[in-house]
Amino acid sequence: MDELESLIGKNVSEIDKDIIDVLKSIDIKAVILEYKYKNCRRRYPSASFKLASIDFSNPISFDELFNFDKLFIFWHFNGTITDLELFDLTLDRDVLKKDYDFIIDKIENGQSHNLRAGDTKFLAAKRLNEEILINGVKTNKRDFVLKVKFLQKILNEIKLY
Repeated sequence: MDELESLIGKNVSEIDKDIIDVLKSIDIKAVILEYKYKNCRRRYPSASFKLASIDFSNPISFDELFNFDKLFIFWHFNGTITDLELFDLTLDRDVLKKDYDFIIDKIENGQSHNLRAGDTKFLAAKRLNEEILINGVKTNKRDFVLKVKFLQKILNEIKLY
């Protein structure tokens, strides 16, 4: 842990790939996420986090998508690591699964073009700019992402002293 804590105050480019591999070997997904500040000085995640691209003809299974139970997050502001957080996903797994099932149901029923981020709570099918044809219907390519709302929940758990 000392090696990880020594990264606080350093640039995100200094995160060693070996650290990421060690975390992965114990089923912890390492994530580098940026946050910004609102005018009221409250922190917020700057973007959603991409988990995987969606292949409409062969979607990834839930267990493959979430082949980890914990996220180790390197939070940074303007490239400088400020916080480290280990977040356990098990408490939110049911909500993530419900979101996943909703997205997959839309895809399987030929309604992928009707997916909206507001339809789900924590996991979304983020629309990309590139369009494809599926069964004669124009559809935007999509990625499975953890929504900013979910990342905000995680960020809020960090205790500021």
